[in-house]
Amino acid sequence: MTTHVHDIGGAPVIIGAGLAGLMTALHLAPQPVVLLSRTALGTDASSTLAQGGLAAAFAEDDSPDLHLADTLAAGDGLCDEQMARRVVEAVPE
Repeated sequence: MTTHVHDIGGAPVIIGAGLAGLMTALHLAPQPVVLLSRTALGTDASSTLAQGGLAAAFAEDDSPDLHLADTLAAGDGLCDEQMARRVVEAVPE
């Protein structure tokens, strides 16, 4: 493993180089950031394992509330419930 040590001088530290980490770095640009990842940027993250879309509650026996419950359970306590709710409720009718 290669280690590079630099003076980060108060730069924001972003842990993880999946979609959320990379989007955060882009949002903060042109401010320098420190991006920590155990693998090459953008690889081996949950984002790369996703199937390229968002799930939605379209079946008659499904609902946004059930979808939210599934999302929160799958997130194992790591999800922001308000954000997850916004996503599952944003699906067009």
